[in-house]
Amino acid sequence: MTPYKQQKSVKYYLRNPKTKIVTAPSLLPASLQNDTELYGRVSKLCMLREAVRERLKAQSKTEDLSRIGTVISAIETYLGELHWYISFYEDNREAFKELRGVEFIWKSAIVSRMYEGVNLTRPRFGFRSGNAGDSDGGNNGASGGNSGNAAANSSAGTSSAASRMIARSFKQRRTQSPSIYVELGFTLLSLAVTKSMSAYSKVSSLDTEIECETINAMTPGTQAVLDEEGEQGVEALKRASVELREAAGVFQYIIDHVLPQISTIRLGVPDLTPDIQYMLQMLSLADSDRLSVRVWLRTDKNQRKTPNIPANLLLGIQERYLNASSLVRTLQNGEFRSVSSDIQNYMRDGQIVILAQAMIYLAQVHSDNQKYGNAVGFMRDARELLNDVKKRNQSVHAKTAEMLLRGPIEPLYSLYRRNNDTIGFEQVPSSEDLRARLPSGRALISRALQYSPASIPSSGT
Repeated sequence: MTPYKQQKSVKYYLRNPKTKIVTAPSLLPASLQNDTELYGRVSKLCMLREAVRERLKAQSKTEDLSRIGTVISAIETYLGELHWYISFYEDNREAFKELRGVEFIWKSAIVSRMYEGVNLTRPRFGFRSGNAGDSDGGNNGASGGNSGNAAANSSAGTSSAASRMIARSFKQRRTQSPSIYVELGFTLLSLAVTKSMSAYSKVSSLDTEIECETINAMTPGTQAVLDEEGEQGVEALKRASVELREAAGVFQYIIDHVLPQISTIRLGVPDLTPDIQYMLQMLSLADSDRLSVRVWLRTDKNQRKTPNIPANLLLGIQERYLNASSLVRTLQNGEFRSVSSDIQNYMRDGQIVILAQAMIYLAQVHSDNQKYGNAVGFMRDARELLNDVKKRNQSVHAKTAEMLLRGPIEPLYSLYRRNNDTIGFEQVPSSEDLRARLPSGRALISRALQYSPASIPSSGT
């Protein structure tokens, strides 16, 4: 059997949001612009924001994640000042009523461009407006109201062909809003996405990590060739798991502290909606659990004797992927059709591959218990699932499916069939019967790590 050398390239399923320039005069009402200390601090905030914008723009042009740490650092530094600014704004709402002209423009991490117009309201900074918005990406001004929230510009629609676009043709859809809370939400979303990207950069690919361990665990005597050998590799996996849990904590902060502030706003993109935030949090924790499975497989010397443990863990993880897929389907029709194909394919094929891996372990469980017909059935179904994914060449999971099929699947399938033909003489259950017998997956091991805004000293104003 050919040893499998771990892939170096990384393909993350989300794009990072991108944004446009904001200037200091647009963030302060005229009555406060004579305060030089305050104006200086707001100018610094805009400078930090520009650093974030440039780094997000540069990162969006490459799949090389070697400098993703600098993006995280820039976002975290800007967030510290942004939290201060929001606190100042909340303490001086009366003064900010006169503010005009600010627009925070962001490109979605979730959806592609859409062209079917939808009428949405557009308020000015921090306040709700009854005026109809212009088309997506416009810069028309807005007039007042007096709510503490703000809304965004118009939505749009597209044909279902958009959902089939590959990653390089994905055109990020733009939205804009004068709401500072929308700005906070997209900045936090950028932080969570970059933390997830950083986690991916440490382990190359979540799928092939588990796949390598599957080869080692399921085919005694066969060693996959790994770049992350020994204790150092385990520590890298643990650090990546922590970053995914940190990302989950940021998503939770958005849910708890940002979404209530923009609940009356309807943006033309679904990024800052409860369904999407819960979905992204669920995927972050599920992927963290996938790394936990890998750590367990590397460190537990008895793992070959207890294949039911990884089977149940993987079944629990694939259930989270199914739940995430169902959350996507709750989006409005226009938004769902425009969700990036990378996201939809990642969840669909990821769930299939993880289920197939769980079935490989279940086949071993049944073989060890001399239930040879079930062992053959589970391995048969795993082969079929992986072959389906392998045929989708553009899927990020296709290589994993191919490696699994080239690795432990065929020799084990032949072994289980031979045992059943010569020892067991059992009927092989149908796929429907086996699905009905799948045990319940274990609950998620990983828990979100709480995100706490940095404490920034006041400006003295």
